[in-house]
Amino acid sequence: MVDASLLTGAPERLLALAADLLLWGDWVRGGECLDLLERTRPAIPADSRLAAHLAAMRSLRCALIGEAAEAVRYGLAARDIGERAVPGDEWIAALPLILLRAYTWLGDFEAADREVTAALAAPSLAEPARLVDLRGAQAYAWFEAGHLNEAAQAAREADTHAKRLGFDQHFFAGDYLRVLAGVALEQRDLDEAEHLTERALSISARGRPAFEFLALLNRAAIWAARGQFQDALASVETARLVLAGTKSMLLARADELEAVLRLSLGDQRSPVELASEMPATRRGLLLARVALAANDHQAAVGYLDAGSLGDLTPRAALVRQILLAAAAIERGDPAVAGIVGDVLRAARHGGFLNIVVMTAPQVTRYLVEHSAAMQPEPFLERLIGAALETRATQPERSGRILAAPLSPAELRVLKLLPTASHVQMAAALYISRNTVKTHLQSIYQKLGVSSRLAAIQRAVDLGLLLDRLAREGS
Repeated sequence: MVDASLLTGAPERLLALAADLLLWGDWVRGGECLDLLERTRPAIPADSRLAAHLAAMRSLRCALIGEAAEAVRYGLAARDIGERAVPGDEWIAALPLILLRAYTWLGDFEAADREVTAALAAPSLAEPARLVDLRGAQAYAWFEAGHLNEAAQAAREADTHAKRLGFDQHFFAGDYLRVLAGVALEQRDLDEAEHLTERALSISARGRPAFEFLALLNRAAIWAARGQFQDALASVETARLVLAGTKSMLLARADELEAVLRLSLGDQRSPVELASEMPATRRGLLLARVALAANDHQAAVGYLDAGSLGDLTPRAALVRQILLAAAAIERGDPAVAGIVGDVLRAARHGGFLNIVVMTAPQVTRYLVEHSAAMQPEPFLERLIGAALETRATQPERSGRILAAPLSPAELRVLKLLPTASHVQMAAALYISRNTVKTHLQSIYQKLGVSSRLAAIQRAVDLGLLLDRLAREGS
C-alpha cells in the first residue's frame, strides 16, 4: 500500500521496501522500487553499502524471473562492492543462495559448487537457510547435472530438516520438492512425482515465477510420461505465461519440451523451428531426434558427433548414447546389442529409467522385443516394465508421421471438418463440393485413416486440430 515515490528522499527505506516486496514475491513492484533508487538524487555512491545492497536486490529480482546471466552480473558486482565497503554484511553473505541457482540454470556446475562452499563459510547464514534452502538448491544443481543419487540424498536431507524446522511449506522447500518429483519421475513413480510437483506448485505460485515455471514443466513431463500429450502441451503454455514479458533464458526449456512433445505427435516441422533459440547442446540433441523421426539416421549421427555439442553433463551424455543406439538400430548395425548394452550400464549406474524409455522409440521397442534374450536382473526388469508401459500409453512416432504434408487448401478443409458438412465447407471456402471431396480423400490418405471421425482424432494427435474443436464437432 506504500507509494514508493514518497520514499525517494530516504533511499535506505526505499531499498528496504524493495527487499520486502521481492522477498514476498512481488517482483514487479520490487523492481519499480529499485528503478526509483537508481534515479534518486544525489546518486548513490558507487562503493557504498547502499550500492552493494542495491546490486544484491537487482540480482535477486533477476533470479526470481530466471534471468540467470543478469542475476550473476549483479550478484558479482554486489559481492565486489561488499568485500571492499561492508565486509561481513548479511545481505552480501546471502548472495551465494542466489548465484547458486543462476549458475545451475546456466549449466556452470563448477561455479555452483563454489557458491555452496561460500555459503557454508558464511557464519551469518541462518539454520533454515543453510539446511533447507542451500541444501535444496545444491540438490537441484546435482539433479540438473544428472547426478541423481547425490541429488536425491541431498533433497531428502533438506526435507527432513524442513519438517523439523517448520519450513516444509515455505518457499525454501521449492527446490528440494522439484528434485524429489524429478527423481520419482525418473523412477517411473508417476503418482508420487505428480503429488510432489503439486506441492512445489502450491509453494512457488506465491510470486516466484522461475520456480513456478520449472514446476509446471515438471508437470508437463509427468503427463507426457502418462501419454497425456495435449495436457502436457497445455502445461507448457501455462509455464510460458508465467514468464511472459521477461527475458528469461529458462524459456528455451519450454521450447525444448514442446518440441519433444510435438515430435511425439508426429510433427517434425515445429521442433526444427523451436530449436533455433536453444543452446547448442540442447539444439543438437533435439535435431538428432527429429532426424531419427524422419528415418535419417546418418543426419542424426552427424548432429550427435558434432563438436558443437560441447562438454556434456551425465544426463546429456546418456541422452546422446540413447540416440546413437537408436541410429544403430535403424541402420541394422550388427554391433547394436553392445551399443544398447552400454546404454543400459550407464542408465543403471546413474539410476535412470524414464529417460531411457522416453527418449527414442527405437530403443524402447528394442528393449521390449529383445527382453527375453537379456540376462534378468532387478534394474533390467524394472526398465523392461517401464518400456512396456511406455509402449502401451504412447504411440510409435514412426506411425504418427504424415505420409506427406497437407497442402494449405487441405489444411483449410481439415479445420472445418469437426463442425461443418461438405456443403457448408464448400460455401465457406468458395469451392465446389467435388473439390471438397477431393481434398478429403487426399487428407484421409495422408493421415492414414478411412473415416471422418478417425481423421479428426488423428489430426488432434498430430497437433493439426485443437482437441476443443474435435469435442465440439463430435
